[in-house]
Amino acid sequence: MDPLPAQPEGPAPDPALTAYEAVAADYDVIVEDPYLLRWVAFYGKLVDRYGSGGTRLLDAGCGTGRGTLALRDRLGFAVTGCDLSPEMIEVARAKPAAAGVPFHVADLRDMPDLGAFDVVTCMGEPLAYLSGEELATAFAGLGRQLADGGVLVFDMTTLGSFRRDYAVTKVADRDGRFDVWRGGPVPVGPDTVVDVTHDYFARAGEDTWRRISSRHRYHHHSDATVRRQLAAAGLRLIAAHGVEGRRLTDVPDEDACRKILYVAGKQSE
Repeated sequence: MDPLPAQPEGPAPDPALTAYEAVAADYDVIVEDPYLLRWVAFYGKLVDRYGSGGTRLLDAGCGTGRGTLALRDRLGFAVTGCDLSPEMIEVARAKPAAAGVPFHVADLRDMPDLGAFDVVTCMGEPLAYLSGEELATAFAGLGRQLADGGVLVFDMTTLGSFRRDYAVTKVADRDGRFDVWRGGPVPVGPDTVVDVTHDYFARAGEDTWRRISSRHRYHHHSDATVRRQLAAAGLRLIAAHGVEGRRLTDVPDEDACRKILYVAGKQSE
């Protein structure tokens, strides 16, 4: 008997989508960000300094919408959110505080036309899931959402933070639940990838625990790569600032700073 023909393999599952679909229902509990409002304030300062004064904002890679709603409530923007994960978007839409806020499923690498916005933000880790080559595609897609005079504001994790925070093992015990982050190896140079496994345990009964596991492949994007891919996407770099503790710096440092915040806009015609 002749062997059956091999079945064509489907596309490999997207690592970021797989990771966030697994944790969507628990995300707001698992990922507690005590510095969220500080990040929102940083973004607000940059928009005030470099933006057009408009109030229409698209929050790309919005997750469960916590940052999106904070940008609305703290800074007064009329907000729209989008994210790769349908499950995360469903959590965002279900929040009572999100009534009336448009939330869309959208991939940074294939952005649909969501409107014309005065500000487009990409806060946190969304761009870290993309390869260097995918950045230009993402930047171009985000740039297409900008109204005239609009600005794209986003942050990148520094190489110093990759070495201090991503390539180590960390355990956090938080009153009936705990997290284990295991990353590595320690990156020796820029534009590298760190593979992080996250296990979240929550007490489900007196003697039982519930475990949620996810895997994250974080790409470091050096300042040189960011600038090159912005140019490839037809965008101009307006400003770059570092984040050290509670302040923005005018000179971003890949080792000392935790993040570098960038502001970009359309090329002048």
